[in-house]
Amino acid sequence: MHKSYSFLILVALFITQLTSCAAPVVGGPVAYADRRSAEVIYIDQKLEFKTILETQGINENDNLSFVSFNQTVLITGEVPTEEVKKEVENAVRNIEGVKEIKNYLLIGISSSLKSKASDAITTSNVVSRLFVNESKSKLSPLHVKVVTERQEVYLMGLLNSKEVEDAIKIAKSSKGVKKVIPLFEIDDKYINSY
Repeated sequence: MHKSYSFLILVALFITQLTSCAAPVVGGPVAYADRRSAEVIYIDQKLEFKTILETQGINENDNLSFVSFNQTVLITGEVPTEEVKKEVENAVRNIEGVKEIKNYLLIGISSSLKSKASDAITTSNVVSRLFVNESKSKLSPLHVKVVTERQEVYLMGLLNSKEVEDAIKIAKSSKGVKKVIPLFEIDDKYINSY
């Protein structure tokens, strides 16, 4: 029983990593559907690596996650003090190419492996529901980046107002979601670009 539970966690983490890594593949079919330019997709991918490198030495016990979308960096996880939180944000702010920072770090102990596995399953659930609802809502799941931390779902993307409404509704009604935090860039020029 324990082995199958561990296997389920690994599969969920793997699926989540596939969905979060798919968009930055420059030149692939997902990149073709992405509303960001190939250059910005590449910059976002580079920023995610740089944020990890630039914050490595700040505190060994931190649980830090970084996601970059359209050069806006989302920081999630846990750190022990407010000072460490500010130090992490300042390190990210000094990275060339970062236009904006959304710092959602919490002060406290790091999430457990069980909590991270649950978040991975929640992310997969939201992403799969975006795919299932694609024909009804006209919202392409390829335009939404989903990140889950402590059962709170962060949504990023370049969407029109109606797509934002649909994405939030789908995320809020997904299993395992306590809270939805929309961080979209809204541009109604995408009204007819499905």
